[in-house]
Amino acid sequence: MSKRKSFIFIGIFVLVSLLNQSQLNAKHSKFLETMVFPVKNIMSHFYDDWGEIRGNGERVHEGIDIRARKGSPIVAIADGRVNTVSFTQSSGYYIAIDHQNGWLSLYVHLNDDINENDNLGGRQTAFADGIYLGAEVIAGQTIGYVGDSGNAEGTVPHVHFEVRYMGKSYDIYDYIKVSWERFERFIKFPKKMGINLF
Repeated sequence: MSKRKSFIFIGIFVLVSLLNQSQLNAKHSKFLETMVFPVKNIMSHFYDDWGEIRGNGERVHEGIDIRARKGSPIVAIADGRVNTVSFTQSSGYYIAIDHQNGWLSLYVHLNDDINENDNLGGRQTAFADGIYLGAEVIAGQTIGYVGDSGNAEGTVPHVHFEVRYMGKSYDIYDYIKVSWERFERFIKFPKKMGINLF
């Protein structure tokens, strides 16, 4: 192959790579900019705790903890299919939703209490009706309830919320903040917003 052909080949390769990256960025923006706030409770509280050191310095926090009253509805941030409905000692009850195109949302530490009795609830207090492996959900649909199951026992009730792209977690605080502001405006001025977030 001549030098000129090599340069043309390399130029085309670089151009195709840039176009693919630009399409990828567009997909990121569209998905993240339109997501619904994951907790249906105006009293929710959160800050950017993604990347904080946890567990006596043994791990890095790869999500955002959204505090809310125990039992507050947790909703799907976008349309998708339930990928996981499970329980582990550390995560407690949790749900993962596959949103296609590499996107997955994760909701951890769901409620396991009933009438203020710790751990006497279970699946029926953690997950919403109709939530099962493979179930299709729509943005804003209730999928579970805020709690403190797993290693969150004894902490302020919250949902550990995480967004993964191609298996990797990302700090999406800025997008969560914008989705919160949309939610807050909708609650205060539903007719003016002209949309139904739930």
